[in-house]
Amino acid sequence: MKRVVALSVALLFVAAAAHGDDSKRYAYSWPLTLTGDAAAWQVELPLEVYRTLTDPQMRDLVVVDDQGNAVPTAARAADPATVVSARTELPLFALPAGLPSNPADAPLNLRIERDADGRLRSIGADLGTAAKATPDSRDYLIDAGNLDAPIDRLRLDWDEGAGSVNAQFALAASDDLQNWRSAVAGASVLSLAQDGNRLELHEIDATGVHAKYLRLRRLDHGVMLPGLRVSAVTLARRSPARAAREWLSRTAKEPAASGAPTLTGVEYRYDLPAALPIEAIKLDLIADNSVARVGIASRRSGAQAWTPRADFTAFHLQQGGDAIVNDETTLTGAVRDNEWRVQSATPLNRAPILHLAWRPDRFVFLGDGTHSYRLVAGSATARRADYPVDVALAQLRGKLGADWQPPLAALGARQTLAGDAALRAPTPASKYDWKTFLLWAVLVAAAAAIGYLALSLLRGQKSA
Repeated sequence: MKRVVALSVALLFVAAAAHGDDSKRYAYSWPLTLTGDAAAWQVELPLEVYRTLTDPQMRDLVVVDDQGNAVPTAARAADPATVVSARTELPLFALPAGLPSNPADAPLNLRIERDADGRLRSIGADLGTAAKATPDSRDYLIDAGNLDAPIDRLRLDWDEGAGSVNAQFALAASDDLQNWRSAVAGASVLSLAQDGNRLELHEIDATGVHAKYLRLRRLDHGVMLPGLRVSAVTLARRSPARAAREWLSRTAKEPAASGAPTLTGVEYRYDLPAALPIEAIKLDLIADNSVARVGIASRRSGAQAWTPRADFTAFHLQQGGDAIVNDETTLTGAVRDNEWRVQSATPLNRAPILHLAWRPDRFVFLGDGTHSYRLVAGSATARRADYPVDVALAQLRGKLGADWQPPLAALGARQTLAGDAALRAPTPASKYDWKTFLLWAVLVAAAAAIGYLALSLLRGQKSA
């Protein structure tokens, strides 16, 4: 932890030395509320912050301390999902002999008792006249209803002293004990010893099996496995916590609200309040029983060319009092454009409504927990420096665990710094600086006067 603190302090010192009071160059600020004790925090950007940003890379945004000095701040990259392995022991119940060898041939007529958690506590079976109950059962029922993820492997263990084991098993799965499907046709478990060497194989590959009940059936007639126990190894992909997705609805702007004619049909234009990270779109046709082939494009500003984003058939149908509409379309990566265009091959009675899904960005900053901090944003000239915040986060995860995440800071009410004046680029200097020309004119005139006086003196000396 000392290394992490030292790195954080060093980054804070460099940031303060390099920039001084950075807050004066920004338009607005938001106080941050920190709870708990941490060396790094993250802040989620609301729409209000996006409205103030002028830089396409969002570099006119930084966190400052109570002295106005910038602290190490960086956009948080999306952490990849990690594969988590878990091993869970499953309740195992021996079934009487005499059941059909193929579970699909007949359902299991079982009398089941469960505990308060819903787990099997005891079972009984109605085997009919064809069944012959014997104490050496080779058929087992497994309760797998509490597993949250599909099974990757099924592990069988038994008590020592069974000697050499070479057993064959089949596995079937069911969700209702009535309908069964074959999951594993045949697999072996081994425990062999020879000349001091030992060969152990306890796992059965059951990749993707996910059912409430499993039926394990012994296929061979080898020795019984005393104290047989079954556990399942599951693999699940776990993603770190992300910001919730939000939807923004936009109506076509005038004069294109009625559909501006084009060579390929009509088009509608939509403006966003800020360059939000759009990850999905949905187009609603307002008129009932309408259908149209549409193409959607976007651009950052009017100076850029349109980039196609989606092409699909939109529809709004009425069936039995219910509306049937087209699904949303997921974009490839986040699109940060302000202007959007919908082109329809056929005219529409009413301008469609464009819905855009976006997920707020999160920024990470380093702090010591004893100072107050503010998020400042919006500047035509100020730009955030590049800080190796990811190095500090790696150190923290090495100490606190791979699943550790910086706590979330809360934003307060917006406060005005330089205001909208900070959003306007400074007026460039005139190409012709009259002050400079005037200075040069004075210098030339002075030089000419000195030269004239010098020549006058020389002439006077010669005449004398």
